Amino acid sequence: MPQKVENIEKKIFYALAGFLFILMPILSLNSGISGDEETFHYPHGKNAYKYYATLGKDTSCLYYSNSVEQMYGPVFDVATVALVKIFKPNDDYMIRHILNSVTGWAAIFFAALIAIMLGGWRAGIITMLFMFLSPRFLGHSFNNPKDIPFAAAYIFTIYTIIRFLKNFPEKKYRYAWPIALGIGLTIGVRVGGVLLIFYFMLFAGLQYLFESKNKDWFKKENLQKLWKMLFFAFVTAIAGYIIGIILWPFAQKAPISKTIEALKYMEKYQTLLRQVFEGKFIWSDSIPLNYLPKYILMTIPEFVILGFILFFIFINKALKRNSLWYIMLLFTSLFPIIYVIYKGSNIYGEWRHVMFIYPGISIIAALGTNTCLEQVKQKYLKWTAIGGLSLLGLLPLTHIVKSHPLEYIYFNSISGGVNKAYGNYEMDYFYHSLRAGSEWLIKNKIDKLNLPKGKKIIVATNHAKITQYYFRNYTDKVSVVYIRYYQRGNVDWDYAVLANSYILPYQLKKNLWPPANTIHTINVDDKPVCAILERTDKNDYEGFKLYNQKNYADAILHYQAAITHDKNYDLMYANIAQAYLALNDYTKAIAAANECLKLYPNFDVALEILGLSYLDLHDYNNSLSYFMLDMKENPKSVSAFYDTALLYAETKNYETALSYLQKAIDVKPEYKKSYLLAAQIYQAQGNMELAKKYFDYGNSLP
Repeated sequence: MPQKVENIEKKIFYALAGFLFILMPILSLNSGISGDEETFHYPHGKNAYKYYATLGKDTSCLYYSNSVEQMYGPVFDVATVALVKIFKPNDDYMIRHILNSVTGWAAIFFAALIAIMLGGWRAGIITMLFMFLSPRFLGHSFNNPKDIPFAAAYIFTIYTIIRFLKNFPEKKYRYAWPIALGIGLTIGVRVGGVLLIFYFMLFAGLQYLFESKNKDWFKKENLQKLWKMLFFAFVTAIAGYIIGIILWPFAQKAPISKTIEALKYMEKYQTLLRQVFEGKFIWSDSIPLNYLPKYILMTIPEFVILGFILFFIFINKALKRNSLWYIMLLFTSLFPIIYVIYKGSNIYGEWRHVMFIYPGISIIAALGTNTCLEQVKQKYLKWTAIGGLSLLGLLPLTHIVKSHPLEYIYFNSISGGVNKAYGNYEMDYFYHSLRAGSEWLIKNKIDKLNLPKGKKIIVATNHAKITQYYFRNYTDKVSVVYIRYYQRGNVDWDYAVLANSYILPYQLKKNLWPPANTIHTINVDDKPVCAILERTDKNDYEGFKLYNQKNYADAILHYQAAITHDKNYDLMYANIAQAYLALNDYTKAIAAANECLKLYPNFDVALEILGLSYLDLHDYNNSLSYFMLDMKENPKSVSAFYDTALLYAETKNYETALSYLQKAIDVKPEYKKSYLLAAQIYQAQGNMELAKKYFDYGNSLP
């Protein structure tokens, strides 16, 4: 390439990098708080900061009763706490999101530097554009304090390893310490960073094999160079591990055992979530094999997919120049996906847990695109290709402009976009839209209220911690409460701000969400991802209170009145069925439950009511079929296992009943009713010793 052209491309690269360094923090300023930020990450950062500030005396970051956050490195969160203490902003999350966007920029920048090493300045420019114009990655860059910092540290370390190996033994000390820093920072975010130690050793060995001819592998001088390189790599990796432990309080007292403990836990993460995939709910511990590959292919831009394909079309030319580095890129980008699928790991939130592979994928795609452009010699064809790429780039760019700050809710045109994905795949699983919804409610309702002194409006939400922060300046006017959407009638509230998360796919596709009392929606494309509700009628809540007072007949009247305001109010039909069941009016309970199922097919509450109603009618076949359907719909439903055990106990099939009670106990060990029913069964069998044991233990539970 002519020097003049190279100089121009170099200037464009740094100008673009500088522009993105300014633009990304600006874009982050109006981003919402992400799902775990207020609940886990920021509190953990504050506790970890106290740990370091007190030289280890404050150990509040080493154990949590409601999470395993201590198993994560807090380096990013501690940095944000320090910056907040320095700058004392009115909005702590502004600092967090600015820093988050800078780490996202760092991931883009170091990925581009790798592309430059392998394909020149134009490849670096393409990589930078590819990553910035990837709405999923860009959106997460604003407020994902775990996956984006990990991705940045991961690709930085890959960059430093390549640079070290390409130049060894020249400048080995200068190039070794950044590797140690990168490994340390990666471990300081997530324990999976220890894999970089093995990557480093592996590729140091492969470097030797690639540089030496087969017959020279065992020559004395070559072996001496190999041992020297491996020793240097080993010492550097150990230094990186030590840095990581320094940045990770949980592992400091027992570095090896705690690291292994965290690795094992993360491999089989215990938190289970239901999520939408291919038009139905699935559990995160039993995702199908195509879950990750399909989500990635549906949510990355078309030009990345095209570039990835071009890479393999021109792979022979690429391998002739930089074979080891391409193998390294492919391995570090694709192996984690293969490993996660092989291990059947607990994955949720689409592919954000493996977002650290995306810089590598973008580099590969950019190198494929760049190699293709190199092969096109005619200017007309080359500019046509560049024009085609630019048009493809307009697709995600349009989404970024129109959807900001909700860029991460993105599906490419190959998958049909957000409109086609709606109801089939996750939307706002990270609750980003609650900020826009809360701000709309404040501007259009709360600010206009003239409340008597001491009177507060109750705002309900499906993520209380986040929403409370948005109303932090309105505590004199507003109380924030948490609700589950499908239990929204059972709580007192005046307004609700609800993100499109855990909403039944059927209802999304049939336009049954948002409900009739919606006064505003936050949309991406044409689809609502957040709904603001106004409650002008509280018959649902009054009915719930009467039900709890065992005034079932009057509760039914209020539930029926609530339906006159919203004929699609699924919960009310379920509540009516529940009340009729309590009144032993099984025919009406069955009718109401079936009405509920028309609006919410396979709703576990309605299925349980049907099963219990038929059980009380001694229609055991129908009863069992509904209990089985309940278990199929929700394999984690303790009540479904218990109810099935109850049926088998009533028909004196005690062994089968006990087997279902054991399943109920496995799902929820503290479920008191399971032990008491088991005690009754053992008593009926004449096993008084076990009956007493289960009876005593069951009564000891709350």
